Amino acid sequence: MKIFKDLKLKSGFSLIEILAVLFVVSTSLLGVVSLITQNIQVQSINRNNLIASSLAQEGVELIRQVRDSNWRKNLPFDTDLAAGSYRIDYTQDKPIAINSVTDANIYLQSGFYINSSGGGPNLTPTVFSRQIFLDKPIGYAGSPLQVRTLISWTDRNHPYNYELRALLFDWK
Repeated sequence: MKIFKDLKLKSGFSLIEILAVLFVVSTSLLGVVSLITQNIQVQSINRNNLIASSLAQEGVELIRQVRDSNWRKNLPFDTDLAAGSYRIDYTQDKPIAINSVTDANIYLQSGFYINSSGGGPNLTPTVFSRQIFLDKPIGYAGSPLQVRTLISWTDRNHPYNYELRALLFDWK
């Protein structure tokens, strides 16, 4: 009998108390893991948005450089800038017409983003593509050149686009 009395006097946790504690701890850990996962996804989206905005601005600046180069050579400002869809990067003097989105794919070479469809050494494919659309309204003397740069990419099977528009005027 003394054995049973000693067992009754000892305190401990019941099975229900242990299960309740495990439920609370696992629920809180699940929330933390969910927050970490969401943070990683948002970080990836923000990173790609930042890269896309820089690539779009670069596309407009490269077209602006062609216009300025034409001006320095005393050519019409829209020489080599006919209406259409183009690709260009810092290694090219003028835009190159493209026929499909695959022609607009962007690669990474030695830390620089380029639009090379011909391949080359050390080219790493990226998720981005850049299309530059040029349009000049007909019937307006001295009308500006409308530039629209479209950056497209896919992240976790979700398509994203970033678009930048600019107007380039004839300085003459």
